[in-house]
Amino acid sequence: MFRKILQISIILALIVVILGAYTRLGNAGLGCPDWPGCYGQLSVPDAKDGTTIQGFSRPLNIVKGWKEMLHRYVASTLGLTILILFFLALKGKLQHQQSLKLPGFSAFFVMLQGAFGMWTVTFLVHPGIVTLHLIGGFLTTILLVWMFLNQKKTPTTYQNVLKEHKFVLLITLTILSLQIILGGWTSANYAALSCGEYFPTCLNKWWPDLDFTHALYWGSLGANYEYGILENPARSAIQVLHRIGALITTIFMLLLIYLFRNYNHLRFNLILSVILLTIQITLGVLNVVLSLPIIIAVLHNTIALLLLLSIITMVHKTFIKHNN
Repeated sequence: MFRKILQISIILALIVVILGAYTRLGNAGLGCPDWPGCYGQLSVPDAKDGTTIQGFSRPLNIVKGWKEMLHRYVASTLGLTILILFFLALKGKLQHQQSLKLPGFSAFFVMLQGAFGMWTVTFLVHPGIVTLHLIGGFLTTILLVWMFLNQKKTPTTYQNVLKEHKFVLLITLTILSLQIILGGWTSANYAALSCGEYFPTCLNKWWPDLDFTHALYWGSLGANYEYGILENPARSAIQVLHRIGALITTIFMLLLIYLFRNYNHLRFNLILSVILLTIQITLGVLNVVLSLPIIIAVLHNTIALLLLLSIITMVHKTFIKHNN
C-alpha cells in the first residue's frame, strides 16, 4: 500500500507543479483573494463575472478563480496522501532502505508548502514568496521520487563512479537547480518578455540598458506585485541572467553526458537528459520568439522538473549504497 500511495503522490505532485505553473502564467495567482477558500466560500462563488463580492475589493474573475481553486484542490489531495505515507511509515508499512525520517520530513514540508501557498495570496504574489513556493513544489516532488527510488530493489551490477565524475554530477545538479530558481524568479517578476521577441539578442541589442542592481530586488511585503513592479531595465537584466544561466547549465549538462557515457547503468538517464535538455532549450527559445504562449510556458516549467528528476535519479544511483 505504501508503494501504491507513493506512486499516486508522485503523479499528484507533478500535476500540482503543472497546475501551479498554469495558474501563475495565467496571472491567476490572486484569482481568489483569500485563502484557503475563494471569496469566503469553498469554491468559486456562483455569480456573474466581474461581480464585486461583499467584503472583497477585487471583482470576481470566474476563470482565474477556478484556475486557482483547482490548484488548491489537487494540492490539498497531495498533502493528504503524503500524510498517509507518513502514518504508514510510522506503522512500519515500508520496505528496503526507507526510514521514518524522509516520510516525516515530507509531511512537515508539504504543510510548509501549504503555508507558502497561503502567503502567495496574502502577500499579493510577492516575487520572493512565489519563487519559494515554486521551489517547494519541485522539492516536494523530489522527496517523493527519492522515496520511490528507495523502495526499488537495487541491482547488483551498478558500476562504481569515479570521484571526479561524482563531483561534476553534484556541480551540474547545483547549477541546474540555480537555473530553475532563476527561471522562477523570471516568471515571478513578469520578466519573460522583457527582451521583446528577440533571441539571442535582447531588445535587438547584444547588451541593452540593463539594471542588475534591482534585478534581485526582494521588495517589501506590503506592496501589490501583480504584473510586477520593476522597471524594464531590471526585468531585462533578469531575463539576460536567465539566458546566461541556461548557457552555463547546457555546458555542464553536456560535460556530464560526455563523462558518464560509459556508465551502463546510467545510460537511460543520460539519453533521457539529452532529450529533455534539447526540448527545454527549444521551448525556452519559443517562449521568447512567440511571446510566451501559455502552453509552451507551462511545458517549459514541466520539462525543467523532469530534467531535474533525471539528474536526481542519477545522483541516487551514484551515491546510494547498492546490494552486492
